Amino acid sequence: MNLWINGLRPKTLPASIAPVLIGVTSSYLLLQAKAKVGCHTQPSEMQGCTAVVRTSASGAFSGSVSAGMFVLVSVLCIIIALFLQIAVNFVNDYSDGIRGIDAGRGASEFQTAKPQRLTASGLVAPKQVLAAAGINALIACIAGLAAIALTGRWWMIVVGVLCLLAGWFYTGGKHPYGYAGYGEIAVFIFFGIVAVLGTQYLLTGDINVPGIVGAILCGLYSCAILMVNNLRDLGEDKGSGKMTLAVILGPGAARTLLLVVYMLSVVITVVVALIPSIFILISFVPSLAPYFNTLSVLGIILTCTSLLLMLVIVKVAMDFAHAVNKENFVKALPMCSMTLLLFALVFIISQLAVTL
Repeated sequence: MNLWINGLRPKTLPASIAPVLIGVTSSYLLLQAKAKVGCHTQPSEMQGCTAVVRTSASGAFSGSVSAGMFVLVSVLCIIIALFLQIAVNFVNDYSDGIRGIDAGRGASEFQTAKPQRLTASGLVAPKQVLAAAGINALIACIAGLAAIALTGRWWMIVVGVLCLLAGWFYTGGKHPYGYAGYGEIAVFIFFGIVAVLGTQYLLTGDINVPGIVGAILCGLYSCAILMVNNLRDLGEDKGSGKMTLAVILGPGAARTLLLVVYMLSVVITVVVALIPSIFILISFVPSLAPYFNTLSVLGIILTCTSLLLMLVIVKVAMDFAHAVNKENFVKALPMCSMTLLLFALVFIISQLAVTL
């Protein structure tokens, strides 16, 4: 059982959950804003507010949010992201295993300092690993079709198909793009842009600036996670002909790029964490105060929480940079994942602080 749990690659799962949480938060606040301004006054124009916005019996906009539908679609989005990530992890295990790239991953992590792989261990047949990938992908597909049916956004099936293809051809097929240095581009697109804005669009039929910012940062953090992983595996990948970006750039340049991407994300995260504090300061400027919402007591509490999380992120970032400079990528990987989760919390708390 422990072998299968390790095969899930739990350290990578925050990269699938965090973007959905950000998309859900952006969706909720967007719908609340639409409710305040009436969204659309004509019943025929309600499509942009459907799925989670309740209308009255007469069809007129009532401004209330259908909490049950919102929660249901949100949970389905989490299931989609989580099980699709697990499916991709199993596909990677299968593809790298049968190609011999994970040849040194048969023993436990305590012995090799690298995660044990199912296929490479020889304890699980490759077909079983592939079957596990298929089962998880099927669960993601069922959840996706349910979410699309509930929201009526049928063209999102195309996005779902693209996600499946991207997951398979990352390490599968005759010419996997993950072996040619394009992994980071795909991760940015699918774990950032698609995960956040796809969730937001499913829930609201719209996207907004906070959602876009959240999508970009999720994409950057996810790229950093992959870059740490590829730096850890650089020797094996180079020896087996797997041309990841780290192999192409070389260890020195790859570490520098990783630190630039990661630290840039952290700096923007700090700015996001400071937004509620800026609102508080502006409230003391008479000429500007009328243009900004006055923070409630709850908003002030959330602001303080956001600042505390910001300090934690800065500390984790410093430890991460030290680990990377020391080439301790096994230690750096969970730190990177933790930063992504902390960013998601900061984003959610900051958004709620300035709107509640």
